[in-house]
Amino acid sequence: MEPIVDYMKNASEVRKEWSSTIDTAIRERPVFFQRTRDNLALLDIATLQLAFRDLHFDLTFFNEEDGSVTCAEEHLDLVENALTRDECILKMFHAIRDYASDYYDEFTLWSKAPNRQGHIPYVLKVLVSTDAEIREDMICHDGKN
Repeated sequence: MEPIVDYMKNASEVRKEWSSTIDTAIRERPVFFQRTRDNLALLDIATLQLAFRDLHFDLTFFNEEDGSVTCAEEHLDLVENALTRDECILKMFHAIRDYASDYYDEFTLWSKAPNRQGHIPYVLKVLVSTDAEIREDMICHDGKN
């Protein structure tokens, strides 16, 4: 899909007006620019947070035969097990944070993997969110054993 050319700036123009381009991206609107064949966007974190506000981490809980609780996160393919539901939520929170960090550290690898490309919005959401915001976006529901 080709980007909207009407809004695309030339990289040389952006470079010459770097300070005002940053000001525009922070105070007014995202800036789109092209360097050779690479298309880029420059935007502030608040705008990125808004773009991901409707993404949630869907946690499904299962009671195990041994009395423990298993929690599966639907979008990132993460699974945790603990003695209690609260402990499982906490472990899943840390797993989500760790996964996003690991994914970002190896972004070139994971963003190209067909079964992991869909994780990009969730990873970026984690990277621009506070711990409290991530916990708020963990939606819990019971599964069927």
